[in-house]
Amino acid sequence: MRYFTAPLIFLFAAVSVYGCKDVGFRQLDVSAKSRASVQTAREVMAQVQQGLRAFYDAKHRFPETTEAYLYDSIRNYISSQIDPIHLYRNDNGKGYFLSVGTRSGRIIYRYPPTVGAGDYTLYWVGQNGVDEEGEGDDVDSWQLATDTVRKFERQRTADLQNDRDPDRLRLIRTGADIYRDSVKFQIVRHDSVFYSDTWSLSAYFKDRPELTDAERKQLVRTELDRFLMPGAFVHTDSLLYRNWAHWVVVAPNSPEMVEIIHSGEPMFNYYAGNRSSKGIAWLKSKRKFVVIWKS
Repeated sequence: MRYFTAPLIFLFAAVSVYGCKDVGFRQLDVSAKSRASVQTAREVMAQVQQGLRAFYDAKHRFPETTEAYLYDSIRNYISSQIDPIHLYRNDNGKGYFLSVGTRSGRIIYRYPPTVGAGDYTLYWVGQNGVDEEGEGDDVDSWQLATDTVRKFERQRTADLQNDRDPDRLRLIRTGADIYRDSVKFQIVRHDSVFYSDTWSLSAYFKDRPELTDAERKQLVRTELDRFLMPGAFVHTDSLLYRNWAHWVVVAPNSPEMVEIIHSGEPMFNYYAGNRSSKGIAWLKSKRKFVVIWKS
């Protein structure tokens, strides 16, 4: 028995060590959670941002991928290589994704951007390992570490002018106080603002006195989260079937309405609480966005 015990122990130890490795570089030690810090995440994201800038300089675009393949897209553009302790094999085993602390502590990347003010979305899901869309304990890459108030910003790109040059729709909350702060909606192209609207956060619950503070905060968050959902975009020819008895801003038979209906541009509809709901579209002849209908 003594001739087989040692090899078996050695084999068991080897399987224990190498079978649990996530990255294929080296085993995570017991201090993994201590490395799941905001400072570490910001340092890794700074390296990623440097790689993204270098990628953009070389290709004049940002990588169109998800966080699952972000590292593989920019690994040759990162001047100071990322510590392998932050690399994990992706779900298909074909590359590596970036994570701080543990496998669940992913760094999220999206292009086109959906969260934040930058040209792409980049944030860490935080120590809880839960992707909260930049909220909660998520740590973003676009705000300074000294910022005390987390900014809420969502964006989406859409070709509202139908010229293959997408517009950027931005939704920005000025602060977290639902009774005093407001929300701003903008349509931006090449740093020029083509449309802007602002309303109070309280507009979402002003006519709901029965709600508690917690319910009001949840209602505001729900409305902001669904503001840029795909269902808000419809084709302008749907206006042909609208009941014009109410909600008219542009006259149904006016030259502007005829142009809008037949031009083929999409229309964006949004809800601003008791400030009204609106539908806007691009009027090519006047080179501006116009409110077509308002409730």
